[in-house]
Amino acid sequence: MKTEKQILNFAKKIFKEEIIALNKVQKNLNNNFSKAVNLIYNTKGNIVFTGVGKSKLILEKTCGTFSSLGIPSYVLDINQASHGSLGNLQKNDTIIIASNSGNTTELNAIFKYAKKHKIKIIGISSNAKSQLFKNSYINIIYSKIKEAGDKNFSLVPTSSTTVLTCIGDALAVTVAKKKNFKISKFGEHHPHGSIGKSLTPIKELLITGNKIPFIKNDALFSEILSTISSKRLGCVLIKNKNSKKISIITDGDTARAARKFKNLHKIKAKDIMTKSPSFTDEMTLAPDALNIMNKKRINVLLVKSKNKFKGLVSIHSILEFLGK
Repeated sequence: MKTEKQILNFAKKIFKEEIIALNKVQKNLNNNFSKAVNLIYNTKGNIVFTGVGKSKLILEKTCGTFSSLGIPSYVLDINQASHGSLGNLQKNDTIIIASNSGNTTELNAIFKYAKKHKIKIIGISSNAKSQLFKNSYINIIYSKIKEAGDKNFSLVPTSSTTVLTCIGDALAVTVAKKKNFKISKFGEHHPHGSIGKSLTPIKELLITGNKIPFIKNDALFSEILSTISSKRLGCVLIKNKNSKKISIITDGDTARAARKFKNLHKIKAKDIMTKSPSFTDEMTLAPDALNIMNKKRINVLLVKSKNKFKGLVSIHSILEFLGK
């Protein structure tokens, strides 16, 4: 390949052939996949992944996906299995083994141990006549995969590893869906970094207690201004003692009042307050709360839980938290 066009065309050929492989496997998925999902779902112990070579590397990624979705799992090093690591396996575990050929000799020790202790195996392979197939409780078999590229790359794992990655993702996400997984749970498993921040509910950013700028509904305009200035939130809140409803006055409301009324010293909070301000639930994710505020063009959002006022959050605190 000498020209940029030749390079690009060859790269596109790799994409195309791997997509063809994925489509082929997707069309041939059967009830064994559903049975595997149900077995994983009902597993009381850990999901234990093991394999050899590229399969092991792919399963390490799959194991990470399982863990991030709240499904207890770990990778068993097959080379250490015969040197004591088999003792980590428990009767209530489920083992997931991937091997393209299904005849890897290193798996024999695990087959014997699993059979003796009645530990169920989910086998993922392209070979329905393999030892893995014979020793698995459930088999996910995909047809022989043509590796991407020309004949010089026929033994290089490309399409086959892409297929295994997709099968692993499909298992993980389908089990999580069956477990009624919520995006907030993903945030709990990723407390740091940009993922953790984007999945943080605003209850973690709430302004509460005496930091909330409450005033009475008969407070004069001068008090409204001084409270907004001292609390530095751009607003004051008014609580109705009888209905427990919350009203709000923002610095924008005071600016409009200044243009509208001549005798500002006579204006009271009840004259300019917004009686039905915008609320959101305390489990609203920080980026979603930011979107709400941007759409409504507001700088403060009131927060509730089960129709009970919990506090407020400012657009500036969300932006600072998200690092924007």
